[in-house]
Amino acid sequence: MTDTHRGGFTTADAGEAAETLSRLIGRAQVQAPANDSFELALSWAVAGPVMCRRAQVGRGSTVRMGVESPQTINIAQVSDGAMTVRAGGDHHRLGPGPYRMPQDRFTSTMEATDLSIVAVDHAWVQDYAGELLQLEDFRLRLTGTSPHHQAAAAYWADAVGYLREVLNDAEAVKVPLIVAEAQRRVATALLCCFPSTFTDHALPNETSTRLPGPVRRAVTYIDEHLGEPIELAHLAAAARIPTHQLVIAFRQHLGTTPGGYLRTARLDAAHHDLLEADLTRGDTVGAIAYRCGFTNLARFATDYRTQYGRTPTETLHS
Repeated sequence: MTDTHRGGFTTADAGEAAETLSRLIGRAQVQAPANDSFELALSWAVAGPVMCRRAQVGRGSTVRMGVESPQTINIAQVSDGAMTVRAGGDHHRLGPGPYRMPQDRFTSTMEATDLSIVAVDHAWVQDYAGELLQLEDFRLRLTGTSPHHQAAAAYWADAVGYLREVLNDAEAVKVPLIVAEAQRRVATALLCCFPSTFTDHALPNETSTRLPGPVRRAVTYIDEHLGEPIELAHLAAAARIPTHQLVIAFRQHLGTTPGGYLRTARLDAAHHDLLEADLTRGDTVGAIAYRCGFTNLARFATDYRTQYGRTPTETLHS
């Protein structure tokens, strides 16, 4: 199940704010107003590789931070106040729309700001993009800071709104499929709405029949190791997901279990070899069965007859 949790803090102490921000996000300096009426509220909700964060800085207060986040993609949006981002020799004052923050070192200045940020793990969204494109070695690089156009900004806002609804619903976050759908919506919106190397590629034509990366990797492992002992742990390692998630994925996308798929793949391979067998070379049912990973000949004969309506011997001599 995806790790989901919430947290936050509120303080009227500028020193405490600077210390906490430095520990959680990046190096921070805080300037309180002359009347010492400082206030900072920070809250967050996490769903695995996706996080929603909100920072509210009281009027008259300023927060300056130095941040570097190469492993995270942060999309920020200011709903009140002002925020300026400086990276290298460039600086950008955030407007009302979403803005993709730099991943290299940058500094930000928030003045009486109400700021929302959606943070997405770069490696996770890169894997997701690779699955959509069916490119195992795809590398994601963000090439722009703003959405392509207004419609893209609206699509991003809808995806973020759905994510927040899910994370704010105590019952919804208990349902893995609901959380996974919210995660995928945000990842899809990020890839489609912001300029990146993802948009340099065309999606495969048969997107409706594609297999997700973990299932595809497990199937490839099966195809390449049919004659070897294969356990569920081997497939999970090849798929790079836990065993229980792999079982769910196989049922969802292939309508069977990993073990069921493996058995069918071995039967198909044996059936092909029996049809192509040459008795003059000494091909036998036993040799073919063992070559395709079957160690119990009686069980093989039973499963084969159930699958093809005749015995392996009948196919061999046909």
